[in-house]
Amino acid sequence: MPHAASAAAALPRDALLLIASPLRESIVAAPYEPPAGSSASVKSLLGALLPSPSQPHPPAGKEAADLLLFCASVLSASPESPALHWVPAGLSGAAAAATEEMAAAGGWESVGEMVRAMMPEMVPPLKAVVKDSCVDAESDEIGASKPPKEHAIVAAHQFRWLVSQVNYPKLGELCWLVIPCALTTLDHWSPEVKEQGMVSFMHIARNVKVTELNLYEDAILDACCHNIAADDELWYRVVEVSVLLLTCTQRSNPRSPWYILLLS
Repeated sequence: MPHAASAAAALPRDALLLIASPLRESIVAAPYEPPAGSSASVKSLLGALLPSPSQPHPPAGKEAADLLLFCASVLSASPESPALHWVPAGLSGAAAAATEEMAAAGGWESVGEMVRAMMPEMVPPLKAVVKDSCVDAESDEIGASKPPKEHAIVAAHQFRWLVSQVNYPKLGELCWLVIPCALTTLDHWSPEVKEQGMVSFMHIARNVKVTELNLYEDAILDACCHNIAADDELWYRVVEVSVLLLTCTQRSNPRSPWYILLLS
């Protein structure tokens, strides 16, 4: 499996602290009320990602990765997202500017190039966060504690934003990394996590070669089958992603049994 040295370590700490300063001011000032039934504060979760001069020096690259994850969370927010609907427009604008400043500070030509370089060290932890809050009846111990669902929801939004920043043909080089994580989001019980996985898969399908999906097509289409019975609120997403992935992967095989399984 490909593995890259820490690209995030290329970002100087002084630059990260300077970039993070206006973001900290904006999030502190942002009104926030946890949704009913919430077991964790998303605002606090995001605030903890920002580097601070008072913190001891973390491992090389961690502050840069966390800062980019903060920006990914904010930039993936929308009024339709129960967990992130509270993010103000001013904070979104500041986060967009921060990603540009990070790319420049690290010597990358664009935000997309920076994201592509940093994804190998950022995606596996996001996958782990989502997986840790999944329900697995076969392996979970009775009464075992799970991380709050908000952690998985934020991780799924972060992942979706990261994927969306890499386009054809470069995204195909990262199939080994992004497809397993996207499948993990589809396996989650939360509709909000599932939806981010579906949106991620739509971007993947439109930005990689069919041959790059061959290794994963059965797992992807099987996940689509299992999500046909998802919540009504996701039905339009399920149809959209299933049809797109089916036509992408089975275009040369009109007699594929997947057509019957998914469309009957």
